[in-house]
Parts: sequence; C-alpha cells; structure tokens
Amino acid sequence: MLRSGKVHFFTLIAIVSAVLVLALFFLGGSSPRSAAGEFLDALARGDVQKLSELSYLDGATPEDVKKEWQYTMDVVAKHYRFGWRIVGEQLNSDNVASVRVEFVKDANKPTAYPENMGLSMVRKDGKWLVDVKSIPREFFPGLPR
Repeated sequence: MLRSGKVHFFTLIAIVSAVLVLALFFLGGSSPRSAAGEFLDALARGDVQKLSELSYLDGATPEDVKKEWQYTMDVVAKHYRFGWRIVGEQLNSDNVASVRVEFVKDANKPTAYPENMGLSMVRKDGKWLVDVKSIPREFFPGLPR
C-alpha cells in the first residue's frame, strides 16, 4: 500500500469508489424494491403509521389513509399472517415501477404455498409508494380502497 511514503494509485481509486458507493447508498433515496420491502414489513408488523406513509391511494388525504389502515389492522386482518420474499423489480418509467413478490397467503395454514404477485409502485415527491388499490384483496383482507 505505502511505498516510499506514496499511496498506490489503485488503492486510491478503491477508496474513492467506496466513498462514492456509500454516498449514493445513503443519499440516493429509496428504490422501488426497498420501499416495497418496508411496506411489506410494516404490513406484517401491523405498523399503521409506516403503512400510511408508504401507501398511495389516489384522492385520499393522509388522515383518511391512516384511518383505513387502522381499521384494516385492528378489525379485518388482526390475526392474518403471511410470508413474502421480493424477487425483482422493473422500472416502467421515472415515476412508475413494479416489484415482483413471492407471497404466501394465510401462512398459518399447513397447505399455504408461495404465489407470485406484483406490487405497483408510484413515485410521489421523490418517494416510492405502494399503489394499494392495485393489490388484490385475495392476498390481504380488508385493504384500504
């Protein structure tokens, strides 16, 4: 690394590259895949606040979205359990994307099996959100509409 007090050229390039990658990771904002992962994690935990922040419902106010999620998580799907795994993403434009998910409905049943599902993503104000109306209710009961 050091030879006669000098830094090797390739070491310098590696350090600069690492710094740039870290800067892009922390400052570059979210991706559709990471936003979908946060959404599914919040859905599994019943985190109404996070679900409200990551949901896109055209024409609904943030308060309406939160009330809808509160009802879904407290009344309709209180004991519903599922499993999921993100398998890919596709950018359709700068503000529209799709995230492919393997989803296991009602994971408490011994006959549960993974099914493919797509989450439609919309970018609003620089933040990726899940278009909740695009999720079929067969995958999760009582979704806000």
